Amino acid sequence: EVEGAAVRATATATFAAAKPGLHVAPAKALAGRVEVVDIGIPPGAPVQRTTGLITPAVLTEVPRRDAPGSKFTSGHVLVCGGSAGLTGAPTLAATAAARAGAGYVTVLAPASLSTIFELKLTEVMSQALAEEDGHLAPCAVAAVLEATARGGALALGPGLGRDERVGEVAREVARRAEVALVLDADGLNAHAERLGDLAAREAPTVLTPHAGELGRLLGVDSDAVSARRLHHAREAARRSGAIVVLKGDDTIVAAPDGRTAINALSAPALATAGTGDVLTGVVAAHLARGVEPFAAACAAVLVHARAGQLAADAHGPEAVMAGDVAHQLGHARKVLQEHRVSS
Repeated sequence: EVEGAAVRATATATFAAAKPGLHVAPAKALAGRVEVVDIGIPPGAPVQRTTGLITPAVLTEVPRRDAPGSKFTSGHVLVCGGSAGLTGAPTLAATAAARAGAGYVTVLAPASLSTIFELKLTEVMSQALAEEDGHLAPCAVAAVLEATARGGALALGPGLGRDERVGEVAREVARRAEVALVLDADGLNAHAERLGDLAAREAPTVLTPHAGELGRLLGVDSDAVSARRLHHAREAARRSGAIVVLKGDDTIVAAPDGRTAINALSAPALATAGTGDVLTGVVAAHLARGVEPFAAACAAVLVHARAGQLAADAHGPEAVMAGDVAHQLGHARKVLQEHRVSS
């Protein structure tokens, strides 16, 4: 948050450790290049640990596939979404989940869209659900819950649509599902000003809103969210009991217990439709593999940002599409792991 007149610096020197405010908008734009300066404070000195930057070290929390493993030990991701004209979002989420290491992925979508998903997705399964007017019907809830009975993680919302009836479906699934849940897009919109409903869930829950979606969840204006991003991310986490991933150039991951992590890896190429669906798939894959929810979200945010950078290197930032980012996920993780080992 910027209070009153402020200097727009070319560079900022900060002592001992990185300060969160230098990496979060709107103050981030005023800090310029940030350099941490050693002033002799010993490594063992007490420091504030509730907020920090996401580093490649978090990738150690995400398991690698080992020799005795199978698709079942690598985790099952279910992507529930899709409606007429909105098949791209679940396709991207499912593809990203597979690229992020899920052993197998299933798209749960209205029956009339089955042929589209069969044509779009070779490595991903699909399951046809009951529908009304191109959206999931209330009676589809039972089928979704039955699919989740095998465990894994459920990504709910990509391309689901904003019909009020499908909003009721989303709320019922979120309330009753006993697996890890990632809510995005219309799954979030279905919970506008209903964050308390999610607090009753026992399984891990991750929300992945942008500023507008977070504003609707909290019942505040999106400009207010943008002005105080850390505050509103933390407030949403507190109210929902969920991990909140507030997307942006300074993506923030907030936990209900007060922990907060900031992604300082800038990737302007991600400012295009569908990249949020890619992030949803990565988070779901990590959860399906049993990663602790806060670490799962942090690792996903970092890999997603690096994939955006690699896609920009390959195509130029203005030409990047969400599918390019999904394609780079494996390479991004490899590059980040190599950097961690060498640093």
